[in-house]
Amino acid sequence: MDLFLRCLKQFPDKGELLRNMMGLLGNVAEVQNLRCKLLVGQYIKVFSQLLDSTSDGIEVSYNACGVLAHVCSDGPTVWLIDSPTYEEIQNKMIDAINRWPMRSKRNINYRSFEPILRLIPASASPASQHWACWALANLTRVYRESRIVFCHYGL
Repeated sequence: MDLFLRCLKQFPDKGELLRNMMGLLGNVAEVQNLRCKLLVGQYIKVFSQLLDSTSDGIEVSYNACGVLAHVCSDGPTVWLIDSPTYEEIQNKMIDAINRWPMRSKRNINYRSFEPILRLIPASASPASQHWACWALANLTRVYRESRIVFCHYGL
């Protein structure tokens, strides 16, 4: 995480780098046992600030929201930081999601939709569910081949 923060400080205008770093952190956030490593006030503040990013289209904001969606999915009882609050992050996530155009073309690199799908029924976070539903709706509207994958798995 120190390297992430240093890169963010050193290269604040490198959208592709930021998108890729946030995408990798999204992979970390998908692993329940690793989420606690991201649940640090300093990191959550940075992810929260990145929700407002317009760097690389919606990519940085989308990936930051994905990280927060997974971190928040365990619910407010595991939120052990004072600032920002769980409710503040929930509201910022929903505000960010509502700003994204549904037909945004994105840099898609999913091997599985399972981490996104897991957020919908099991999440204790309405904002996490909202992010997951938006992600799936975007994929199926913009990328027709995603519909084929969902149909193949009976979704």
